[in-house]
Amino acid sequence: MKKKCQHCATPEGMATHLFIRVSHMHHAAIEGRIMKLGFHHSQHRMLMHLARYEHIPSQKELAEAMGITPAAVTTTLKRLEREGYITRTTTDEDNRRNEIRITEAGLAAINESRALFDTVDHRMFKGISDEELTAFIATLERMRANLGEELPAEE
Repeated sequence: MKKKCQHCATPEGMATHLFIRVSHMHHAAIEGRIMKLGFHHSQHRMLMHLARYEHIPSQKELAEAMGITPAAVTTTLKRLEREGYITRTTTDEDNRRNEIRITEAGLAAINESRALFDTVDHRMFKGISDEELTAFIATLERMRANLGEELPAEE
């Protein structure tokens, strides 16, 4: 027996419910494929985060940017290094600071992940016209701005 959605009685409630449900479905589709690549969620997230930088930040900067503890960064980087996705070497100036480099295996995994995301995203937007997608993006931007008014200002 299917449970009735209590807050779906209004258009806003139904839209919120569907938005959250689609987000969860997208996440589950991605997670399942990432696991098949042999990644734990945190390893994948870290590797993809590292790929965004031209000059990879320090572990402390990574922790701040990703909203995790420095200890979690260290643990995840150790796993990525052990599995051959990154290398870490201490810098000449400061033996406490590691220079992180993405290996060829890491770059291959990043490219495979990007293709995986593209596949899931294309499937999700199948049958949706460019005009509908443009309107959807504009709506999401407006929603983000509206919610931004509800959040405390960042210091």
